[in-house]
Amino acid sequence: MPDPAEGARLATIAEINNALCAARCSAQLAGMETEEFVVRELLLTTLQQIDRAAEAIRRLAASPSR
Repeated sequence: MPDPAEGARLATIAEINNALCAARCSAQLAGMETEEFVVRELLLTTLQQIDRAAEAIRRLAASPSR
């Protein structure tokens, strides 16, 4: 029988990953709509941090729970 705590953990990880994906898409779209250098650089930094967080979530999902 599946462990309810593990199911809740995986559901939370999936929800966080989905939120990061939505934030990444929003930042990409915003970057396409501006020509201002500073704004584009800030959005690039935001995208890098979102990617970093998404990678951490993938590692967490791949690791066994306690």
